[in-house]
Amino acid sequence: MDRFEFLMVLLSIIVGLGIAELLTNVVRQIRARNNTQGFWVHSGLVAILFLAFLQIWWESWDLREVEQWTFPALLLMLAGPAGLFVLSHLLYPQEIEGADLEAYYFENSRQWWSIAGLTVIFATGFRPLALGHSLFVVDNFSSFLLLGLFVILAISKLKRLHMAALPIIFLAMVLDIMVFKPTL
Repeated sequence: MDRFEFLMVLLSIIVGLGIAELLTNVVRQIRARNNTQGFWVHSGLVAILFLAFLQIWWESWDLREVEQWTFPALLLMLAGPAGLFVLSHLLYPQEIEGADLEAYYFENSRQWWSIAGLTVIFATGFRPLALGHSLFVVDNFSSFLLLGLFVILAISKLKRLHMAALPIIFLAMVLDIMVFKPTL
């Protein structure tokens, strides 16, 4: 086993746990569908988080070229997936039976989007800080856009703004994947 394989085991475990958390909660929501009030923004965030987990795993393939790793680099590499895991866990209430997901979303949106912003900072800053890559590259443009939007969403409770932001976030992520990393 080489260094890349060794490190990817831990990254893959965190990504796998996050995806399992999302899918488990989707099943819980389906089972409680008769007495749970859904919210399409909440459902959209499930899809966005799933896509973010796939994106972080997909883009980790480039790390196979890194010849030497330090412990701080490992911590920075894992900060993005760990942040996504925390977001996945916080996306659903402990008790889904009888939950109003719209009310739950807005009660927790400030903390959720703040953690999302920190996750973007760590995920974007990982390569410059740990590997010496440039921060200001075209591939990071969507990260800067998303960070700004996440800060606005953390501050604002305007329902229309949250509803309008969701398609922008989704499109930014899809375009980032399709333009910069469409193939391995």
